[in-house]
Amino acid sequence: MPRILGRDLSRRDLLRRTGRLEQFAGVTAGAYADGPECGVRYLDLRSGGGIELRVLIDRAFDIGELRADGISLGWRSANGFRAPGLHRAEEDEGAGLLRSLDGFLVTCGLDHVRGAAEGSAAHFGTRRTRVRYPLHGRIHATPARLVGYGERWDGEDCVLWCEGETRQTMLYGETLVLRRRIEVPLGGTGLSIRDRVENAGFRPTPHMILYHVNLGWPLLDEGTALALDGAFARADLRGAIGGAPAAADTTAGDELFEAGPGPGEAACAVINEGLAGGLAVELTFDTATLPNMQIWRNLSEGIYVLAVEPANHPAAPRADLDRDGRVRHLAPGETVEHRLRLTVHRGPPAIAALRARLAAPAGDGAAPPREG
Repeated sequence: MPRILGRDLSRRDLLRRTGRLEQFAGVTAGAYADGPECGVRYLDLRSGGGIELRVLIDRAFDIGELRADGISLGWRSANGFRAPGLHRAEEDEGAGLLRSLDGFLVTCGLDHVRGAAEGSAAHFGTRRTRVRYPLHGRIHATPARLVGYGERWDGEDCVLWCEGETRQTMLYGETLVLRRRIEVPLGGTGLSIRDRVENAGFRPTPHMILYHVNLGWPLLDEGTALALDGAFARADLRGAIGGAPAAADTTAGDELFEAGPGPGEAACAVINEGLAGGLAVELTFDTATLPNMQIWRNLSEGIYVLAVEPANHPAAPRADLDRDGRVRHLAPGETVEHRLRLTVHRGPPAIAALRARLAAPAGDGAAPPREG
């Protein structure tokens, strides 16, 4: 049963109070009308429980913005949500993503993640010999086909949903299809993402994926802490757990930390107990298909970001993964499903319960040591 403004209300109770659910929750479609975002379609989902998100249809159905009670939780760069027609993945020596990277969730893949690289094309036959992979692949700047959106009632429970399909294809190359469904419970404080990746071609095809979940100010600020559950090996994360400095650092640069989640479901949270009485974003994912995670942090001026990044491959150069046979290949017609869940926790009791569940020590807010 939905909980709206602190009250449990049945479907009949809600419909008696309004002619349209959109009065306080729902899914609405729109498009940007100006600037580099011009023409980019989006869906706005409002849970009625304080959670609002913007799904960018024309950018692989990624989540551009996430807010809780009007407070931005995600990260924005100077790039904006550029229209796909402006994106050139191969420019700047394969680092074209750096001219488009922006938003709360950026999907990287579907056949390559991390730095620009080259590899063999032998799996596609004799027509091509080499494949050039740009930074974090090509899927993030590919428009999706909107499958549908709306509300679904199941008895007294209601879910707001949207679904899109994005295709990454090339003649004599890959035919990979990403079908994404995002659901938000009516009155809820979280969302779920279910991705189904299919090799719709007729030859074995590499499949690499990384979810770039980007957190920024004001969630990322002095006193912000990263909490991990017991599934993670923490030895390499000493510098990532703790608080950010009070202001952006002119000397800061990229910092990468690799985490080692164990089998099953893994959870981590970014917590700011000084923001709006306490605010945290928890990310949960299934390590059966996403067995790796890395953390990217850059606290320099104009960037100021902390990204939590579940992935299906370790943070190693493409050449090393190819050499060691560690790149996942999908057989013709094969599919794999990736599941993630995001939950927003508000207030001291909820955050205390979150910390207890993750069995993470409370951060003291001090700036952590720098580690490369």
